[in-house]
Amino acid sequence: MSSFPYTLFYIPKAERPPVELNERGEPEYGNSGVAAVGARNLTLGEAVDALNVCRPGESEPVAVQLPASVVADHPPLESVLHAGVMIEAEPEPMIQIPWPVWQEYAEQPVGLWLPEQDAIGVDRALAVAVREFRFAKHEMEARGFVRNCLVVLGIKLGRSRRHVAELADLSVGRVQQLNDEPPAEVTEFVRTATLVTGLLGEKPCPPEDVPRPRDLNAEELDGVLDSMIAVGLLEQGADGLRLTEDGLALREFGERPRRTRKGKKRSGNGERAGDANR
Repeated sequence: MSSFPYTLFYIPKAERPPVELNERGEPEYGNSGVAAVGARNLTLGEAVDALNVCRPGESEPVAVQLPASVVADHPPLESVLHAGVMIEAEPEPMIQIPWPVWQEYAEQPVGLWLPEQDAIGVDRALAVAVREFRFAKHEMEARGFVRNCLVVLGIKLGRSRRHVAELADLSVGRVQQLNDEPPAEVTEFVRTATLVTGLLGEKPCPPEDVPRPRDLNAEELDGVLDSMIAVGLLEQGADGLRLTEDGLALREFGERPRRTRKGKKRSGNGERAGDANR
């Protein structure tokens, strides 16, 4: 029996967001941050089925004929009607437009050409495979970020490096590296989560009543709270949000004074000890 992994060719029919232009004008799948595969501008000349009208002995067409319904469906063509001639035909009338006029409009973008939809055969299958690979890579990077956050949190909360390494399936050296030189995004999350733990009391607090740090808007705070629930720092109950044991430990860590290079004590949120009470 063959050992070839045929099942790898099965790609589930995932519902992917429609392709849109992001704020930089680049095509991506919704607001996922995943770039659309092979997307390019679809021109008017590609979008419509124009019939070239040629004269014997001339290499360049003298005009094109377009179905009247096509002209109606593409607003950019409405402005060329004055230069066109209506020709009765079956199953619908045709509009004949001089070739030079058509050339002015044929290269106008009217949409996006996507190989996963518009290509055929192997090209289409390749585009779908690359799309799914990009989403899988994007998801892996996101999961890696969460893992790195939890590695750093685990060390800050007193877990041994060996214990964290075994759980994370990493070497002790890699855990040490992540703790000593965490990515900027991880540092920001841990800092913000520590700050929020310091704003919560001992009793449960409804999400809408959680004090908002000055550097976060309401939407960002909601995202932080959801993330803290996901990583085990908060738990949601019927009476509101409550810090878990690890959440309480992180709050204690944030309140713990630290020493700067000059020996001055600072609180865990970066203020010199006593400054917060001034």
